[in-house]
Amino acid sequence: MPTNDRPRGRERILHSLKHRGRLTAQALADELGVTPVAVRKHLEALEAEGLVRVSAVKQPRGRPVLVYQLTPAADSLFPQGYRQLSLDLIAELVALDGEEKLEQLLRARNARLVEQRVTPLDEPAQRVQELVRLRNEDGYMVSIEERPDSYVIREHNCPIYEVASRFPVACQCEADLFTAVVNKPVVREESIVDGDESCTYRVPK
Repeated sequence: MPTNDRPRGRERILHSLKHRGRLTAQALADELGVTPVAVRKHLEALEAEGLVRVSAVKQPRGRPVLVYQLTPAADSLFPQGYRQLSLDLIAELVALDGEEKLEQLLRARNARLVEQRVTPLDEPAQRVQELVRLRNEDGYMVSIEERPDSYVIREHNCPIYEVASRFPVACQCEADLFTAVVNKPVVREESIVDGDESCTYRVPK
């Protein structure tokens, strides 16, 4: 469902466009029982958020008509089944081929990630910053603390928590990914899965 942080009128417009597809401001106004002026104000706000786009549709006679529709960015506001599907597929994979197969897939993904998204760097400090960049891009909300003998990397969010809580190999593969990027042995000291506030790793200088 769309977030309740938006005014009720915008919520109703999002729902109408999801159900009906492309609509004019007048059609939305008629459906919602409000004025076209009020609808247009909401549409302008939704367009500014990148959730709605407008296009001109030519008519046999007269001026083109402006119609509004949801953008792909709006899809995330509505219920999705991707996460549960992914969890179910992983569980089936492990049931059929064992956790070793999951580990094999995770390591293959890590190798591809390093090859495609990691910039080779010479300085250890630069490699640590490259790791932080990579993890932040993937939603891990990373902070870093530099100490005399090491770097302490903390992940404050775990996008794969449901997988990691069921299959510990995911955490081990994450540590191996860190080692591959920084080219140094990495020690995991805390884990969100174990009830800690963050996943904490120490990288020696």
